[in-house]
Amino acid sequence: MALAFEPLAAGDLPLLGRWLARPHVQRWWREPSDPAAVEAAYGPLLDGTDPTEGYVVVLDGRPVGFVQRYRVDAHPGWAATVSAALGDPRGVGIDYLIGEEDLVGQGLGRRMIARFSDDCWSRYPDDDRIVVAVQQGNVASWRALEAAGFGRVWDGRLATSEPSDEGPAYLYVLDRPPPAARAARAARDD
Repeated sequence: MALAFEPLAAGDLPLLGRWLARPHVQRWWREPSDPAAVEAAYGPLLDGTDPTEGYVVVLDGRPVGFVQRYRVDAHPGWAATVSAALGDPRGVGIDYLIGEEDLVGQGLGRRMIARFSDDCWSRYPDDDRIVVAVQQGNVASWRALEAAGFGRVWDGRLATSEPSDEGPAYLYVLDRPPPAARAARAARDD
């Protein structure tokens, strides 16, 4: 199964809005899904005023989800949250969702996270870790992170005003693997 990440485009916003409205996504990715709110939240990714990079996840030609990445220190509020929890704000942050409910629980999350993490190492060669916040109740998500090689490094309540980060959370970290380990994982995931 071919997995690709296509840069988010304006034409993808209605699809992203539909995904954000689905109950299995809305439970954890708590943000408005109406067209105006999606445009307000993701338009800055498209015009470059937000340093976050967004991608539509495509599986065998079918759009199935969304991932985004950013330097943690490019977002001062999130950098302060990560620093308060881990002691420093360095690293790359990623967020992800599977929008198509029929693909949840099929191993796609692990593949998507692992492949996107490998892509982050290429995009950010000077960063040596990826940091992900996940709600403690989102068992499928943190199991996918663990299956993709992330380790749980913190638990508690994050000091943030983001609705998606409310409640008990975990922080997971993936340290940059040596090149040989990345190549072996990429071969296994193809």
